[in-house]
Amino acid sequence: MLRMSQLQFELTTIDNILRRGTLHFVNKSKKVQTPACLTYTVRGSVPHLIADNLKLLPVDMVHVALEHFVEQRDPSSFKYPHGLHRYINLPNQLIFCDVRDAAKLAPVSANTEKYVAVDTHGGVRRVTTDMWKQAMAAYKPDWCATPADIIKAGEDVKTKRIKKSVDRTLRWLDECLESSTAPVFAPVVGFDNTEERARSATETAKRDEVTGFVLNGFELSAEARMPALRTSIEHLPTNKPRLAYGLSTPESILQGIAHGIDLFDNSYAFSITERGRAITFKFGESMAPPKEGEKPEKSVNLWDTKVAQTFEPIDPTCGCYTCSTPHTKAYIHHLLNAHEMLGPLLLMMHNVYQLEEFMAAIRKSIDSKSFTADSEAFMKKYNHDKERSGEEGHEDEVDFESLGSPVKKNRFL
Repeated sequence: MLRMSQLQFELTTIDNILRRGTLHFVNKSKKVQTPACLTYTVRGSVPHLIADNLKLLPVDMVHVALEHFVEQRDPSSFKYPHGLHRYINLPNQLIFCDVRDAAKLAPVSANTEKYVAVDTHGGVRRVTTDMWKQAMAAYKPDWCATPADIIKAGEDVKTKRIKKSVDRTLRWLDECLESSTAPVFAPVVGFDNTEERARSATETAKRDEVTGFVLNGFELSAEARMPALRTSIEHLPTNKPRLAYGLSTPESILQGIAHGIDLFDNSYAFSITERGRAITFKFGESMAPPKEGEKPEKSVNLWDTKVAQTFEPIDPTCGCYTCSTPHTKAYIHHLLNAHEMLGPLLLMMHNVYQLEEFMAAIRKSIDSKSFTADSEAFMKKYNHDKERSGEEGHEDEVDFESLGSPVKKNRFL
């Protein structure tokens, strides 16, 4: 029971299915309010940012994927004696280590009885339970998740394959629990089969050593996702936290919270940054009432030439480094157009900060018992179509005046 004493979860509010709680990391003397987001990383780094940038952001927890470190046969990170916090230079953050990348959990190849196939820079690699044990012993994360046999969304699979997925995941969980000293979140699977989702949740919940649960929305179609997750949640205990993948957009986060999810990944901040966009949406008290006939975007496109002469911050009310310094929309537009690395850095700092503000507003909304009304107002106000990349169809601008004009030579002397 040492694992559970390291990570304690206290539910402070249960309003129907809505949950407000506190994760207490005893060894670090840190508390995190839920619902909350884990900050997305690639190879242990928050994309576009360095550790010094994170000091300016309200980032408590980061998600680290094992698949980013195992492209070599003998990973160097396994040999480092001082743990993952020092290896990736995040000594003050709480590290959650899972096998797969939180933004692309769909299978890359067929899993077998012995391993999970993962996508790395060096190609497809096989992660066995022995490799997982070796990694967790070397990394010493604050908490972790065990391997799961995920079925790819859209596949036409038979019940036999789904049962095998549940059986494999439970067996791998038992093998990993034998050696893990860190708190363990257990994956709950079952694809779109109601009986198997219930069996997976029920059997996983019987393992008292399990600290929390991981539900994966990537293995489900958009239509089947929430009903299937609801089936799993109905068979999970209320006193343990639940993390869901595949619910990273603002709309799906609100859906997840309405169904009793506590933790999410914030890969949306990364994906929106990669599109050259900055979050501008608000939630709860800070959101202006919707106007009839207006459907504003949830983000502003900084690739757009319309902002090339806009000398004001992205959001004057935002407290992030990008807006409070301030860096103007015109300047960030110039950085993107010039392909300067400072552009994505400033966007990422703003977007991570805004997503944390979004989660804080959600927690406040639950506390004030206005979450349902606030969610309806949010869905009514904004345009919820997919936010396309601002770089699509963009042509780099050239300031010909600054380049000067060619000297005209007289033909005749």
